[in-house]
Amino acid sequence: MYSAPRSILAVAVVFISGLTETVSFAQGINFIRHAADPLPVSKTVSSRVPCTNNSRTTTAAGGDADVPCDAPPVSVPSLNPCNPATLPQIGCTPATDPVHENLAAMGKPGQKILRARDRVLEILQSENACSAWFRQKDPNPAAAFQTLGFAIDRHGEEVIHVSKGAASEYFFRDPYVAKVGQDIGAFSTITLNAGGAFFRALATTVAVSKEGGLSTFEKPRLINVGPYPGDSLDARTLALLHEFGHVLNLLPQDFDNEDGRSMQNTVEVLRFCRAEVESKVRRGTLAVRR
Repeated sequence: MYSAPRSILAVAVVFISGLTETVSFAQGINFIRHAADPLPVSKTVSSRVPCTNNSRTTTAAGGDADVPCDAPPVSVPSLNPCNPATLPQIGCTPATDPVHENLAAMGKPGQKILRARDRVLEILQSENACSAWFRQKDPNPAAAFQTLGFAIDRHGEEVIHVSKGAASEYFFRDPYVAKVGQDIGAFSTITLNAGGAFFRALATTVAVSKEGGLSTFEKPRLINVGPYPGDSLDARTLALLHEFGHVLNLLPQDFDNEDGRSMQNTVEVLRFCRAEVESKVRRGTLAVRR
């Protein structure tokens, strides 16, 4: 930045084409004159004032300015230092992130969600195969994900159901991890099961008798999200990316893992996002304002 000498200002602004013609100044000149030599309030009138020889306006500091007294008032729009489109200034209150604030107030479960949410936002704000995959449905997936709310289902499933098939093989069905509406877009809510692998590493096994008898409880077993152990950051990150895929309709519905569709969808997410989920490199400060 720099300021022009007064002699240059004088030459630039006193050039008038005629008394009956409208005076027009370049935007740069208007701005310099306004910043360096504001007109007194008493002289900011809409009509031009006749000049006498050697008449001048007076600056607020009491000095002379090389500007004729018949010059029209200059109006420069005020700048908003707290405009989010500009760099933040001292004294400006940053925009808040209500979802972040709500999670921070939820105690330990909220902190687990918050860390996974921050990881997903880092991934979506970076140039990588995962963010490019989500951009097929939304040009700014990070902004859409930032609007999502979170709820905890404290009455959801919390046991593993095991049943025996016709060929004596055993089938295990873990408690659900998370759920969300299909293709509902921004400002939707992801529900996380308090008894699922988002928050827990172990779950009690319930063996269901083929004859329909009483279930028997077995010892706890490890539960996971894809290849990641339950209650780990990688598992939580993958779970949120999976649910976000449903929000944007990037993944087909997989209610109750019918025909193994939920597992297939998890494999699809991993195909594009595994490297980013497992990356331990932080990508710098998040663009999310809190």
